[in-house]
Amino acid sequence: MYNIDFSAATWFLILAASCIFFLCYLHNRVALQKAAFFALESDDDDVKIAPGSFSGSKKQQDLADQAAQEFLRQKKLGNVDKARQLGTDFAELLWVLAQELIMGDGNVEQREVHHRLLLCSYAVCRVVSEASPNSIVAQTSLSRFYSAVEERSNVLSRHVSDTAAFSLYILSERSKDDIAEIGKIFAKLIGQEGDIEKAGLGNQVFSSFYEKSLQLSHSVEWSE
Repeated sequence: MYNIDFSAATWFLILAASCIFFLCYLHNRVALQKAAFFALESDDDDVKIAPGSFSGSKKQQDLADQAAQEFLRQKKLGNVDKARQLGTDFAELLWVLAQELIMGDGNVEQREVHHRLLLCSYAVCRVVSEASPNSIVAQTSLSRFYSAVEERSNVLSRHVSDTAAFSLYILSERSKDDIAEIGKIFAKLIGQEGDIEKAGLGNQVFSSFYEKSLQLSHSVEWSE
């Protein structure tokens, strides 16, 4: 959506970060499951594992079976449905903010609107990564968040799908003071690199949406 001038080294880091995106956000601080699974829901709400979905060594097969069994267990507990609702709630929270920005006084430039919304989606990912009880819940809620955003608005979906810019926030987590680094990145992305006020705004946007998203997450009673 916007042309950003980065050095070759920065682009290399962006590509590397993109490759580990799901590792950072779907499995951080929860049990890492190194297998994919497919679930199909029939009309009677039973879940069936799609035949022929797995291939590879016996170890990979076992990991895939464990992942599928864990999904079924989480679904039986009701956590899958709760995670889907949480993802929807995250999307609604972002939608309200988008309406406020778009229908506001018009003083916020479109580029800044874009990066405020992107930063808020990053806040959602951080909450999902840090507050989810397990990887099944994390995967489900985050997947539902993005699909619900797209259902709400294709334009809003494009705002939160800026992978290159998003990856810069992932890289910021290496910093000891990642919140301050987030503000600096935000200022750079909106073309105001080095602007203390814009960096402060970025910090505020992230922290505010992070707290609201965290409250939503903490309001869910997960079953064990």
